[in-house]
Amino acid sequence: MKKSIAFIGAVLMLGTLFSQTKRLDENNAYYVYLKGTKTKLSADEELNYAKVFENETYNKYKNDEFEWDDQFTTIKQNLQKKIEDADFSAIYTVVTEVEFGDYNFTDEGFPVEIGEGTFFPFKRPYYWYAAEDSIFEKSIALKLDSLNKYNFFTLPKADAKAFLQSRKSSSGYVNRDITVEITYKIASFDSKEYKAFKDLALQNNYLPIVGIIEKIDIYDTSDSKNIKKIGELIKK
Repeated sequence: MKKSIAFIGAVLMLGTLFSQTKRLDENNAYYVYLKGTKTKLSADEELNYAKVFENETYNKYKNDEFEWDDQFTTIKQNLQKKIEDADFSAIYTVVTEVEFGDYNFTDEGFPVEIGEGTFFPFKRPYYWYAAEDSIFEKSIALKLDSLNKYNFFTLPKADAKAFLQSRKSSSGYVNRDITVEITYKIASFDSKEYKAFKDLALQNNYLPIVGIIEKIDIYDTSDSKNIKKIGELIKK
């Protein structure tokens, strides 16, 4: 029986604030996966790649074998370059929302609970259905190692009280959602962190990538015109 894995919904893209960061998505993550796993694509899989990622070109030229041969050669060359250029030394980020709990008056801060096993599923490529029995039908799953252990952010009592008041509606409801920007590096595909997630992801029809967290910055985005950094999420 398959074990299930929890996930944080869609990755958020919040305008220009985070626009300078490097991110994985449903397109470029495949090249990281292919390079990291040293996957050798068969001729059928190269064709599946063309059908999915170069769908318009494929449909335009597929009925003329001479035109298609030229186009397919170029597609395969570009694919190889994208795999070679996949960057394992870069710093990447992912942005999402989490919820904070009631104030801890002893430790002066707010707890945040992120479930163990949580991961980020990327959408499948737009034309994923054009491939048959292919890795390009599958979604990429990004697992950030030990994410659930980042569970607290410090805020002095006076600041915390003002912060909570600023998020309270006229009816008394408190908006407890905060935006976190997680900075990470891609784990080696022969690392223990990757191996700990690999089988579970594959069993659930995901292609796994694992990130090693560098830091987690917290932002108050309740007012889109006045986004503020309010601290870092730490292990507690």
